This record gives sequence, structure tokens and C-alpha cells, in this order.
Amino acid sequence: LFPFISTSNHTFFFRKIIIMQLVGLVLTHSFTNCDFGKIRKKYEKIIYPALEKYMQGVSKETFSLKKIYCLSTIERDTFTPTPGCASLPTADFARKTWAVFALRCPGYSRVQINSLQEVKKGEDTTNNCLEKASHLLGLWRRFSRISEE
Repeated sequence: LFPFISTSNHTFFFRKIIIMQLVGLVLTHSFTNCDFGKIRKKYEKIIYPALEKYMQGVSKETFSLKKIYCLSTIERDTFTPTPGCASLPTADFARKTWAVFALRCPGYSRVQINSLQEVKKGEDTTNNCLEKASHLLGLWRRFSRISEE
């Protein structure tokens, strides 16, 4: 296949990769039987304070850049229709997002979505839209956290 790799080395290399992939599959936990409430409480008491302490060394400029990146990602993910979820840019929260950006970001020029575009039946998949909305919720939470600094 490759002149610089001998056949025996080539076979050994791919065998090693396959074994590593199998070990990764075996070591992956499903988390289906976890006590999510207790995990959240432990996170709040143990992990979150440690993360806060870790983040104390981050400069203000880093947070400023992260805020800009976060809002750019929120804008892109809110207003760019994606396959399986074309209606998200017309959702109530998207209109409110546009209004906040237009009021609080001088020069913001994205055109407001004034009318609900008809979405063909079956075009939107509930799971796709919920997954995207959940991602946006996480981004807003992240933005809120980094804006406190």
C-alpha cells in the first residue's frame, strides 16, 4: 500500500488501532443507572468549586474574547436554518434574541424574521430542534457565567 511501510508493520499498526477502538468501546459507560440528582449535588459541592478555583487564573481578555465567540455562536446557531430544523429562526426565543442583539449591540444589522415561514410537513424533526435548542440554552448559560467575571 505504502512503499515506506512494510506489510507486517502495516498489519500490526491497523491491528493495534482496532484493539484500541475495542478497548474504548468496552471502557465507555452508558450512565443509564446513575443517580443524577446526587451527581448534580456532588458537582455543586465538589467539582464546581474546584473549577471556579481553576478558572481564577484566566485573564479578563480571555473572557472578553470568549463572550464575543459565545454570542457569535449563539447568533449563528439561532438564525441559521439546518436540515431537520428549519423553523428554529422563527421561534419566539429567536425573535427575542434578535431584539436583544438589535437593542444592545450597536450596529447589529441582521434582518429580523417578520413572518413565520411555512415549514413543510415533516421537514422539522422534533429531536433535531430540541437538540439545537438545548445547545443554545447551554451557550446562553455559558455566556452568563463568563459575563459575571
